[in-house]
Amino acid sequence: MKITQTKIYPWLLVISYSLMGILFPAAVTQFSMVVDDLAEIFKVNRSIILTTDTVRAVCLVAAMFFGGIISNKLGLKKTMALGISFQVIPQLLMPLAISTRSLPVLFFLKGLQGLNAMAFPLYISSIVMWMSSKYIALATAIFNGSFAAGSGIGAFIAGKIIPAFGVSASFTVIGAACGILAVPALILTHEKAEDRRIRSEPVKRKGSYIPIMRMPATWFLILALTANTWVTQSVTVDMSVFTAGMGFGYSERGSLMLWVSIITVGSSIAAGAVSDYFASKSDKPLNARIAVMSIGYVLSFAASMFIVRSAESGFALLALTTCAMIFGASWAGGVFWSLPRLVYGSDDQVMGTAFCSGASNIPNPIAPLVVGVVLGGCGLWQLGWGTCAAISLLSFVSLLALTKRRDPGVKGRKLETNI
Repeated sequence: MKITQTKIYPWLLVISYSLMGILFPAAVTQFSMVVDDLAEIFKVNRSIILTTDTVRAVCLVAAMFFGGIISNKLGLKKTMALGISFQVIPQLLMPLAISTRSLPVLFFLKGLQGLNAMAFPLYISSIVMWMSSKYIALATAIFNGSFAAGSGIGAFIAGKIIPAFGVSASFTVIGAACGILAVPALILTHEKAEDRRIRSEPVKRKGSYIPIMRMPATWFLILALTANTWVTQSVTVDMSVFTAGMGFGYSERGSLMLWVSIITVGSSIAAGAVSDYFASKSDKPLNARIAVMSIGYVLSFAASMFIVRSAESGFALLALTTCAMIFGASWAGGVFWSLPRLVYGSDDQVMGTAFCSGASNIPNPIAPLVVGVVLGGCGLWQLGWGTCAAISLLSFVSLLALTKRRDPGVKGRKLETNI
């Protein structure tokens, strides 16, 4: 019996992707932990170093859009392997940019690293492809939560490695770990025969983004995930910078981001399980999942308003408020990836997921730039974190609008309504 025919196979995919996912975003917060160190090494303003991460985020968004298109040409496994190489190789070459003090090389490597995101929609699509519909939200929530959890792992590793071995060593350790954990994920990845058949018909698939873009529900989906991206990126990239400015050291900053990781995983998984339960009991599973998801944005909205005030009151209150904010955003993210299955037909799962993933991640480079560089750099942190509250409100309203839509699905294909 082939491994893909066993009941445990979908969960093996979830586990392998999640383990790999924990380390991939770790590189983001590991980098944010060394921003001040790199600014000193390269003898430039801190904002220049933060801009290199903005370049990564811009490339990340572009890569998500093209992930579905590239997978139609290369296939699932080859596209994943390409994305993984863009994550691991630049991470391992970062010490070269540091030792030569070459700012252009640093910009180039950060841009390349952003291209790893071409594989992200494929991880989601692969899980949805093989997983029983009964556990879709839980499975994608485990992956999404673990992927987001890497933000704290990176800060924790950096907090331990940098004082003992230096800045360059923190890049090497995380890069090597990413490469090791990618191996079992690639070995386990397989494509269904039906998906290979669809990919072999390029004329039929040409321009398949167009009908997806014509669906109003697509844009509500994108806006519904925007706050998850905005809040997560702001915390992941800018929280270490904010807390450093508030006088907190490596240890406290690393511990805070580790707690963020733990909360992210727990919140995402819990939301997925709760969503699956209520959707299975409802005549309107899409609305049931949306109701569960909206709870998260209410919490992230409230917590975002008190970040600066809590920091002024001490580390404990700051940690509590930050964890509440990321709990809300991660709760929403834990539900979201079960929604496209209820909107798109099976032929459009990869393309629809890739488009929503790319479009909803447009704030990826914008959020850290606005919160940390533009506003935080001017000392306007209250306004910066306030944007997280505003975007949470926008996503909440978009979810309400999505419950009112009754899209017929992509023309000529059956709308997916099972759970």
